[in-house]
Amino acid sequence: MLGLVRLFRRQVSPAQGSTLVTADTDRATPAGTETVLVVEDDRAVRLLFTKVLESAGYEVIACENGTVGLEAARNQIEKIDAIITDARMPGMQGPRLIKHIRALRPEIPAILVSGNAVDTVMDPATVFLSKPISPGILTRELRRLLRARM
Repeated sequence: MLGLVRLFRRQVSPAQGSTLVTADTDRATPAGTETVLVVEDDRAVRLLFTKVLESAGYEVIACENGTVGLEAARNQIEKIDAIITDARMPGMQGPRLIKHIRALRPEIPAILVSGNAVDTVMDPATVFLSKPISPGILTRELRRLLRARM
């Protein structure tokens, strides 16, 4: 899970200006202080993302599905600086979750992750990363999105 990663977008229709991540190297982990909502139905992946982000200085709100993630966002919307969500989960899937959260805070950046190709329209504030994801890629893309928001 922590090994090399190959990032790609297949069957994804990015909107003009969105980011295509193609790097497959790992660099130094950027530090952060923001709060990140992590929504992932796979417990092992959720714990891994939480550990990686917390070790990089981020505060993490971890949720096991989209419904719980949306409730957490509603309760703490002003605190959450970014979203990292699995694309495909039982119940509410990642793109729908992002849409609901952006109805509350339109400017919030998001990282959509999946072990499979995703057929969805991306926007400039959303990056798609393919699992498995190295810690450096995850934190670097999160930092890049947060900087772009400022």
